[in-house]
Amino acid sequence: MASDVDATDHTATNAGFAVGDSGVLVIESLSNGRLASQVIGEVRKATPLPIRFLVNTSFHGDHCFGNFAFPAQTVIIHHEATKRVIDERFEQDRAFMIDLLGPNAGIEEAVARSADVTVTGSCSLDLGGKHVDIEHIGYAQTEGDLVVRIREDNIVFVGNMLQAPPPAFPWLLEGRADEALVTYRRLHDILDDDTLIVPGHGRTMRRADILHSITYLEKLINLARDAQDSKLPPDQAREALAMKEYSDYSMYEFIHFQVNIPAVLSPQ
Repeated sequence: MASDVDATDHTATNAGFAVGDSGVLVIESLSNGRLASQVIGEVRKATPLPIRFLVNTSFHGDHCFGNFAFPAQTVIIHHEATKRVIDERFEQDRAFMIDLLGPNAGIEEAVARSADVTVTGSCSLDLGGKHVDIEHIGYAQTEGDLVVRIREDNIVFVGNMLQAPPPAFPWLLEGRADEALVTYRRLHDILDDDTLIVPGHGRTMRRADILHSITYLEKLINLARDAQDSKLPPDQAREALAMKEYSDYSMYEFIHFQVNIPAVLSPQ
């Protein structure tokens, strides 16, 4: 596994790879060609075998903008919704990432490269003694969230379905909190206590850590319904949904108040 920036409780994007007897599968290409080359370099330290597959768990630029740096023979795998966004909205998303990260983060050099193969349900790949299961279990943060399980090692990459370990909580960037809650519960159910979980950002997690996100969403949804039933004005509703017990998360002020509260108070 690799991570491109360190912070307190929230590092930049995680990437990793699985090596079998016949080749390699990489998960995530990070945000630019330089970082993608670092991932490829880590693969080369482990094996000279070809990189047969590259999976992006979502369309977010920090997960897929480095795709162009991988060999032409590498087969890229997305959910069909992720491919659609990259094909239709790459320039818009690249402009957003340049604005977010600044002009010297290598985003300008990125070239759109989307899936050769798409997944809507699930598929399994045999790398030769190493099996990788790729599955879409529902909406969490994007329409095309993928779960990538390295079967023999019981390691699961979940992308931004789990943004980061506790104290982090879900980012409802597209709303749909009720759907996301169903997906988090499903993720918890399909894993076991020994599964090593690699989130989109930050250190690895265990199955029990998912309960933090489930409890957060349950409380947020219930408080939002109570506020709407009581017809609270916006300032009072905001206070009623403050959930200060989650304020240890470094992104609490921004994500909770500017993203998640508006998402659950807006008509779904």
